[in-house]
Amino acid sequence: MKLRNKLVIAQLCVFLVIMGILLMALPELVYRNISVKDREDTMILNEQIMSQLDQNFEELVRFTKIVAEEPELIQKIDQYMSEPNEANNAKISLFLSQLGVKNKIQSYGIIGIYLDVQKADKIYDFSTVGFSNKVKEHICSEIKELDLKGKKTSFLNPFAYDGESDTAFGNIFNMVYGYTMEYIYHGQKGNLTVIASFDQLYYIANQMKDYSNDYLFLDKNNQILQPSVKETQIDVNATLKNMKYGKSYKEGYWQQEDGITTVRFSEEDGWKIICRQSRKDILDNNRSLIFLVEILILCFGLGIVLVMIPIVNHFTGPLTDVSKQMNEIAEGNLDARIEVNSTDEIGEVGASFNVMAKRLQENIVEMVEQEKREQQLKYGLMISQVDPHFIYNTMNMITYLAQKNRNEDVIAVNKAMIQILRDRLRIEVDNVYDTVEQEIKVVREYLLIQKYRYTGIFKSVIDIEAGVEPYLIAKNILQPLVENAFFHGILCNTDEEGEVIDGCITIRIRMEEDEVEIIVKDNGAGMPQDKLDELSKPQRKLSSMERGEHIGIKNIKERLDYIYENKYRFQIWSKEGEGTIVTIRIPAIVSSETEK
Repeated sequence: MKLRNKLVIAQLCVFLVIMGILLMALPELVYRNISVKDREDTMILNEQIMSQLDQNFEELVRFTKIVAEEPELIQKIDQYMSEPNEANNAKISLFLSQLGVKNKIQSYGIIGIYLDVQKADKIYDFSTVGFSNKVKEHICSEIKELDLKGKKTSFLNPFAYDGESDTAFGNIFNMVYGYTMEYIYHGQKGNLTVIASFDQLYYIANQMKDYSNDYLFLDKNNQILQPSVKETQIDVNATLKNMKYGKSYKEGYWQQEDGITTVRFSEEDGWKIICRQSRKDILDNNRSLIFLVEILILCFGLGIVLVMIPIVNHFTGPLTDVSKQMNEIAEGNLDARIEVNSTDEIGEVGASFNVMAKRLQENIVEMVEQEKREQQLKYGLMISQVDPHFIYNTMNMITYLAQKNRNEDVIAVNKAMIQILRDRLRIEVDNVYDTVEQEIKVVREYLLIQKYRYTGIFKSVIDIEAGVEPYLIAKNILQPLVENAFFHGILCNTDEEGEVIDGCITIRIRMEEDEVEIIVKDNGAGMPQDKLDELSKPQRKLSSMERGEHIGIKNIKERLDYIYENKYRFQIWSKEGEGTIVTIRIPAIVSSETEK
């Protein structure tokens, strides 16, 4: 995988990890930062709701005072006291029932009025139409408790309304509450109680559901009037004990790890609203904000990745160039170089690569030249190996002729050897080729020398195809082949008495398509298959004796390897008693004189 792709994938992985961490931590961060604001908003809502409740409380207190100061009511009570009959009682009930409309009180605001007065030792009570005895008894018990506590005014806790009718002023009510105060009638004390709808208060308090479903409406004794849920999570005592006051003594809050509880007190007689927002409620109320933040984080992260991709490409581009140029060098293009446009570490890498490539190219060129020099030296040594071997054999023959007093033959052989050595002396390492014509001349001189030494033992046949003489072949490969055919083929082929059997050496050179084919054949002793196999093995090391006998074959193959590399074919066929055939095929090379 490319470095650029690795960096991009690494960025994506880092982004995903950071994204995951942020998404997991986001609710906690939002809760800690938003909970304070939500707490303040809840307390403001509490204040607004309690303000509406206080208006209802104040309206009830105001109306009760109006009733207590109504002069016409006193007149009607006086009329009843003078004539205590049902008709006058009915007039008072009707009058009390009409006071709400007279004072423009909403029909659902005032449900009923109850009044008890004392004259002498007797107590008289009056009420609006529809007041049941059960309601009167409840009010009287509440008033009695207030008297025991020495209170002259107080709110009555909510209770189930059970009048003579389920309706009052055309409205149906479930729960009611009241306000009672002392009523003075001609110096005699009594009690005036006005009953109002608690359902209206509960409806107002129910606005808390805009923030939380878990809230409580409490009276002055901290009694839960009507919970919003069946199983509330609000601990009233713990909240009132641990709460901290807000901007005024009428509000407070209790901050917890799993939620916030707020408290609002009424201006009238200790009514309270307690609201609890759980952690889940706060997060649900801010779900759109959390979603927006998640989208922003995602967009921001993707934006960074998209911005970083071209930046990564910019910085890794030179490394990509280094990689490409290294591949070029690996494929053999030693001229590959990098254009360095920066001075940073990557630029230094590029510059170092160029220096390395230049030195590598110089070293390879030097190694190639050194290899050429070594090969040339080796080739020269190969040629030098032939001359002592040939001279050794020839000197033996001259010695033999001299011993026989064949002076003219010695002169002829010596002259032939001089011609051969002269040919050797004009050999230059750089000039590894010679014409077929020149190589045949050397072979003829060599055969002449051997015929003086071994008169009548062998004959030779030289068959050269017309037109092949000017072609170039490797120097000094033909004479060693003829020498091997003579010494290891003809001279080794003897009869039972040890006499050499007459033989023939055939030299044939011809063109085969675009190759020159050289065949040296003898009908001498031949060689067994195992020896032929050993001789044919590549890079075979010869023993000290074999090096003297077969130096020509090994030398020829090494020179052919050097000159033609793998563009030649060398084949030996031999069979005991039948002779040996050496076949060489080399590329046809035209000399400059032939081209002219």
